[in-house]
Amino acid sequence: MVFLSPGIPWHQPFFAELRAAGATLSSAADWYLHRYAAQTVGVTGTKGKSTTASFLSHLLRRLGADAVVAGNIGTPLSDLAPAPDAVVVAELSSQQCALVTASPRISVITNLFEDHLDWHGDIDAYHGAKANIFAHGGEVLVTTPQVLAALERLGIALPPVVRTVDPADVTRPEGDYVMAYEHNVVNGALAAAAAAEVLGRAVTEDEFLGAVTTFEALPHRLQVVRRTGDVRWIDDTLATTGESVVAALRSMRPDDRVALIVGGMDRQLDYDQIDDYLLSGARDVHLIQGPTNGTAIGRRFAAARPASVHPVDSLQAAVQVAAAVPGVTAVLLSPGAASYDLYANYVAKAAAFCELIDAVSRPN
Repeated sequence: MVFLSPGIPWHQPFFAELRAAGATLSSAADWYLHRYAAQTVGVTGTKGKSTTASFLSHLLRRLGADAVVAGNIGTPLSDLAPAPDAVVVAELSSQQCALVTASPRISVITNLFEDHLDWHGDIDAYHGAKANIFAHGGEVLVTTPQVLAALERLGIALPPVVRTVDPADVTRPEGDYVMAYEHNVVNGALAAAAAAEVLGRAVTEDEFLGAVTTFEALPHRLQVVRRTGDVRWIDDTLATTGESVVAALRSMRPDDRVALIVGGMDRQLDYDQIDDYLLSGARDVHLIQGPTNGTAIGRRFAAARPASVHPVDSLQAAVQVAAAVPGVTAVLLSPGAASYDLYANYVAKAAAFCELIDAVSRPN
């Protein structure tokens, strides 16, 4: 048996050679699911899966369940041997989903956009890989109409039970809480629907709000890492698509003046939605276009409002420009791209961001 790392595209020629030689190909997630699928909720999606999985685990624990979050966050699946009555909330990437031949009893798909095309080849293969999470005996799918439309377009058969959460029907919790951010409202509702499937009963409003008010932000997801005077410095380095950048901007306060730092590894993504949002004037934004592909983000906005756009050649310069924007109240590092062009990963980029904030904040 050969265990595949999800970081290596599974369509590499040597995998076919291994199969031809009679090798059984598996993965840590597949090995785990063949043993514990019945007590597992699998969470995937282009964006929001970490927050949804973490909030679901938090909600279940508050309601008395022995819940643990695992997979891409929390405990590695290969290290788990859960008790029979435990609930495992497993965050699964598209790469992990593509390799499984057993499905969790309950699957949650938060959304489906464009991402990881370098691994999957095209968007249909990427969405198909996500759907593979429930294709091998999954009983319940919790998702949104947007995801269902994408799956139906591909002709993918659905599990016996499908629970949909329509964003138009979800009420936003009041207060300055992580799960009250616009993009997290649906994530919270998906978690509540999945919890209801686990518990066999609906989650009450008081139970849900109790979880909302006690849930803390995850690192690198709209995380306020520094405050200097009236300025919030926000690490959103896991925002690697246009959709996630727009979601971050929507979560800013209506009266904020935002210095938005974008740019990273060029994966030829579509950034029209960022232009559309910036040009709408919904938020007061100065766009700082960092390396490597920053100038590809906000092209129409740059043409229309050149005084609000600042191309720079380094993260250091981006932080310096952001600090100098008159009246700025929020500096948002939401790159819309992966970090591997200049950094080992998003954690390294976030650490550099914090160091540069400290440097620009020191008295001369």
